[in-house]
Amino acid sequence: MKTLLFSLLTVLGVAFGNAGVAITDLLGSVSPELSVTYSDLSTHRGVATREDSVAFSALVGVPVEGAHISVGVDLHDVDGDTEKDWSVAYARPVEIFGQSLGARIHLQRIDSSHGGWEEVGLALTYSHDIADLTTTVWHEADSSGPYGVEIMVSRDFATPVASLTITPFAAAHIADEYDGVEAGIAATYKLDNGLSLFLKGAYNDNDLDSSSAYSLEHDWSVGAGVSFKF
Repeated sequence: MKTLLFSLLTVLGVAFGNAGVAITDLLGSVSPELSVTYSDLSTHRGVATREDSVAFSALVGVPVEGAHISVGVDLHDVDGDTEKDWSVAYARPVEIFGQSLGARIHLQRIDSSHGGWEEVGLALTYSHDIADLTTTVWHEADSSGPYGVEIMVSRDFATPVASLTITPFAAAHIADEYDGVEAGIAATYKLDNGLSLFLKGAYNDNDLDSSSAYSLEHDWSVGAGVSFKF
């Protein structure tokens, strides 16, 4: 299952060099992806980050010695201004107590309309026939920054329409400054030429004071986009 594909944020891509990998092999493995998305409300870790934005995203990734390194950039057009998010990530399979998991560490910049920050995090994903479960521990990248845990459950369902996948999901956000929830559904339709169309709708809420720009009070969000994988 493709946990978190429905996030509509192409912020995980991939890199250009690692020990033991020849440049010819690296270039041969590069899998760039471009996308354009619209969202009436963007969120991150259960808080509001921007409204009514169009994002132009670039993603590139490569396998490296049993792992995957990624780099991605999102340029958000918000009322004529540009906000840039970026992420660098390293992912690989691991085994813990006999269970096979997907592990991922990341460094991410979120250029929110309400103020930007850097984030470091570690995520573990357990894939089961019933659902995928991903737990992410994160911390803002300064000594006094907040920290928290995101727990997300999702499942991909095939449909009678060929190449159309429906993904319901739910997430709980537990941080030292707030708690929040998100639940919704996403749809992805893949065409044979490398194009994918996607749509997401979600319910969002947190317990921040309503005067906070990051507050979400029973808000609904809708996003849609198209991506092309080379």
